[in-house]
Order: sequence, then structure tokens, then C-alpha cells
Amino acid sequence: MKPDTCLIVTFDGLRRDRATPGLMPNLAGFMAQGSDFINARSVFPSETRVAVTSTATGCSPAAHGLVANQYLHPATPGRPFQTADYRDLMAAAAMGSLIDRPSLGDRLAAAGRTMAVVSTASPGATWMMNPNARELGHPVFSVYGPPVSTRSLHEAALAEFGPVPQAGTPNNDRIDYATRVLTELVYAGEAPDLCIMWLSDPDITSHGFGVLATETEQAQAHADAAFGRVLEWWRAGRGPENLIVMSDHGQITGVRRVDPVRMLPQWASRMSTGSFNGIYLDDRTFAGKQAAIDVLSDLDWVGLIFADGDEGRPLEGALPWSLVGNGHPRGPDVGFTLRATQPSAGAAADQCYFAAHIQPGGGMHGGLNRGELSTILAGAGPAFKAGFRSEVPCWLPDIAPTVMTILGLPTHGMEGRALGEALIGGPPAPDVERKLQSLSHRGHEQHLSYWQVGGRTIVDCGWTSGNGAWR
Repeated sequence: MKPDTCLIVTFDGLRRDRATPGLMPNLAGFMAQGSDFINARSVFPSETRVAVTSTATGCSPAAHGLVANQYLHPATPGRPFQTADYRDLMAAAAMGSLIDRPSLGDRLAAAGRTMAVVSTASPGATWMMNPNARELGHPVFSVYGPPVSTRSLHEAALAEFGPVPQAGTPNNDRIDYATRVLTELVYAGEAPDLCIMWLSDPDITSHGFGVLATETEQAQAHADAAFGRVLEWWRAGRGPENLIVMSDHGQITGVRRVDPVRMLPQWASRMSTGSFNGIYLDDRTFAGKQAAIDVLSDLDWVGLIFADGDEGRPLEGALPWSLVGNGHPRGPDVGFTLRATQPSAGAAADQCYFAAHIQPGGGMHGGLNRGELSTILAGAGPAFKAGFRSEVPCWLPDIAPTVMTILGLPTHGMEGRALGEALIGGPPAPDVERKLQSLSHRGHEQHLSYWQVGGRTIVDCGWTSGNGAWR
């Protein structure tokens, strides 16, 4: 076992309240025995490639600049920039406008350390876990093969385990294959200082069948069994010293499809859509933004609205981008979520409108409902306190500085903080203050609940009421 090393295992789309001993006994047991962060949150928008990039850079979308799963970018004129497609990512990188902060892979390489990736996620998500892996000589295994996989590792996997299985829902066979690549190949040959393993379930199955569906629970059970094999391998001392588990976002139930492009034809060619939607205005003046906000405020399917005025002058009916860690220059002038339910006690009640290609009843994410933002985060190993339960809010950008601290490397330039309260010999937890910002415009009422944690803003959840109430 190599000292001062770390493995991150991610369960894509797993809400914290679904990581129960009954559904996922291996995961739940690990979380209870290590350091468990019970108020962990995603970033906004709560979309996978945004979450991956925030995890890898230790920064918010406002800083790293990958502002949504799809948005408008000069690398793809005439159509939305698709972060699921590695070719779009390569085109943006060639222009010098993919991300504006170094990733963990860059930082480790500069320190003479190594990083590996083993992933069943989309090509784009896997690419963003270590965007410069190929140039840095870091191994990557993707079930989608080269060029997302580095060729030498992928060919070694094919030689050792045979062809990569076909995708499925649940994605059991690919998850099992990736688990073997991790435990039998990557650490046997590479011994990386850091590795990210990304499991595509329960996200894939929840999209297809629903958050509470039997099929999704079966996917959770299978992913948990794969994690159990990783745990057994790790506890036998054949992997890294420290193990972190996380999820990138949760999911809630999509109940009604809407089509923002059709419903807002005046911006059809200047809009990116999803649970998070962005409008790139031709008229970017204060008056132009305010006119767009007025239109959105009167629609019965719009949720929270975000925009910034000029020189600190607030726009009526819009929350400032800074409250949600977005607002990068590559982002839209005006952004909005689709309407969702108010904060609830569990997955059965959390619902939203959706613009994605799922069926009603399928799982959805991207917005600010607590079920979308709530994630798991826990760690164990010699760096972490055992049986420690932290109520201090944290979010995805805190993971990278925590890893860097474990590896004994600097964290300068990261917006997140090392979660020192959970580390052996670490500093005490920072002060926490809960806040609520509300506004009303044309009867559309918006609310954003957030924490100030050592001067950093972490969003708990957002919702609408009044004319904006869930119906």
C-alpha cells in the first residue's frame, strides 16, 4: 500500500437519503465507520459534467467556466456545445477556452505524482475527470474506448478481460468490468497516487425508470456489491491508503415535459436548454435583461431566475449568479430552472418539470431542489477520523483540496476548502451561518436557502411560491 494515496469512488446520481443500509449495505457501513459529511451538496447546475469539473478543479462553475452540460460556445457555432461529446471538449481546449483552472491531474503531474481514471460514465464526463491525461501520461480507462481511454490501458484491459460489455440499464456488466480493471489492472501496474472510479448507476437507471423504481433499487444493489468488492480489496491492503466515496448530484421525479425553445421562439437560436436553461441575449443591456426576466416571471413552468445587473444594480425578479457559484463570462446572460416542488421530507414528494429526453416518471436533475443537490460524501483511511459525523455543510469543490491535503500538496487557487475537521490533526470546523434570500416580482416569488461556511456560500436548496408555486 503506497503511503499518502487516495481513491475516489463515485456513485452517479445517488441522493443521500437513498444510500440506506437496506439498499446499499456496503456503502452505508463504510460511511458510518469513517468520516461522514451529512450535509454534502452538489454545484449548480446539478449536472454531471459540471459536477465532475468542480470536483476535479476544486472550484465553482463561476471560476472554472464549464457552466452547464450544454451551453453556447464559439467552438460549436450554430448549435449548443455538448459536454458529453469529447470532440466538443477537444475543440474548446484547442481554443484555450475549455476550463480556466487546473485540474487535479495537472496539479499532481506538476508535483511529480500520478493520477488514474476508471469510468463507466459518458465520454465527456470521463474526459473532464482529467482533461489533460493524455499529455500528462496518466492512464484512463473508459468503457467507450480510445481516445477517451488511453490506448495502452485500454488494450491491456481487452487482453486481460476480453471485450467491454454492451451498455445496459442497469449498467451492471460495465460496472463489473470496470471494477476488475481497477482492482486487477490499474493498481497492479500503475500504483497511482490518486484514482477516480466512476460508476454510472444509479443515474442511468433512475433516468430510465424513476428514482424509487424497483429497477433503480436493483441498480443500487449491484453498484453496492461492486463497491463491496472494492472494499474487500482495499481492506486487504492492495490499493491506496485512503478511500473517499461521493456522488455528483441526486435526482427527483420528472412529471411534465416542457419545450423552452418552442415556448420562447424569440430566443430559440440563442438558448441552451435542460433543467437549467440559459438565454444569450442580443440586447445585453440592463433593460434587455429586465425585459427577458419579466417574460420568464409570467410563465407557469419557470422556476428560479438568475441574472446580474450593471455595476451592482440588481435586476427585479432575478437572483444574482454569485449566490449559486455561477455567472462565468461563458455563461448565459439570463438563466432559469424549470419549476420544481418545494423542499420536502423525501424522494417520493420531489418533482419537477423537465426538458430532457426521458419519460414522465423518470429521474431528473440539474436544478436546485434539495433532492437534486443532496449528495453522499465520506472518507476512511489513516488520514480520516473514524466514526466521525460532520454536520458542517460542504460541496463538491471541497473534495479536491481535501485530496491535495491528504497527498501533502498545496491547494492554492482552489475555491473549496480542505475538510480539516474530519482529518487526523486537522483544524476545527469553520463557523456556519444559515441564510435565506427571497424576492418577488410580478407575483413570482423565489427563495434560496444557503449556508455561509467560513465565508464561502454553499446552497442548500431553492424553490418558488406565489404565482411560481408548484401546481
